[in-house]
Amino acid sequence: MAIVSVAIIVSFHLKHQPSHIEMRVSLPVGLLFWVLSVACLANGLANYVKTVVKYGRRRALVQSGWKTQVVFTVVACAIIAVCVLFLSTQAKMR
Repeated sequence: MAIVSVAIIVSFHLKHQPSHIEMRVSLPVGLLFWVLSVACLANGLANYVKTVVKYGRRRALVQSGWKTQVVFTVVACAIIAVCVLFLSTQAKMR
């Protein structure tokens, strides 16, 4: 997701220049994806630390909790929303 955020912020195009709307939207959307990637990283680290601590007590049960489900639901909704946004701006340009 961090790579996607950099690609969105840079808003590179191979065959044409980015439109005004794409230039205006690229920074906030790129920052949103960067924040979501940091949230995923923090969530994974927290799950790892919790699992290692439980392994030390011989009570490890590796599974995701409600916090992990919430983070990944937000990430999925953000990806779908951005896809719809990009498709709608592409449709207006044609």
